[in-house]
Amino acid sequence: MATAAPAPPDRPQQLWLDVVRPIQPRPPRERSVPARRAGEPTAGPQMELRMVAPSPAPITPPRAARSDAAAKAPHPAFRDVAMTMERPCFVTWLLGQSKRGGTIGELAKAARADPFFPRKGSAEAVRAHFGKAGADGDAYAALEDAERVYDGTE
Repeated sequence: MATAAPAPPDRPQQLWLDVVRPIQPRPPRERSVPARRAGEPTAGPQMELRMVAPSPAPITPPRAARSDAAAKAPHPAFRDVAMTMERPCFVTWLLGQSKRGGTIGELAKAARADPFFPRKGSAEAVRAHFGKAGADGDAYAALEDAERVYDGTE
């Protein structure tokens, strides 16, 4: 004996707004309007909601070149944020240089691959790690290059 499957519950209707076609006015409703009392304001016309695409942003001409001091100074809105931001430690900076070319990039790639490499600290922590690992002179030279770039002296 076959039984009919229960009907699925009704889903809520989804209403979509078509922004390409304009909104069509609705025909007036068939209902009685209550009588107005004297001095009562009359109802105005119904309001119609329309969605339009936002206008494109105005094109502004490029600003004149600023001096080096003005270019390096933080924007006034971010001055407090720039003052509170700290520079990352040397090892964090070095680990982020793996896409860089040259000896610094090679050192960063080797540091990422080494599970015992210190993940935070200064160049001295890296030198101590190199001493324990028995690194060669090229590794120390790459570390000195990286330290000069990090300090901004190169």
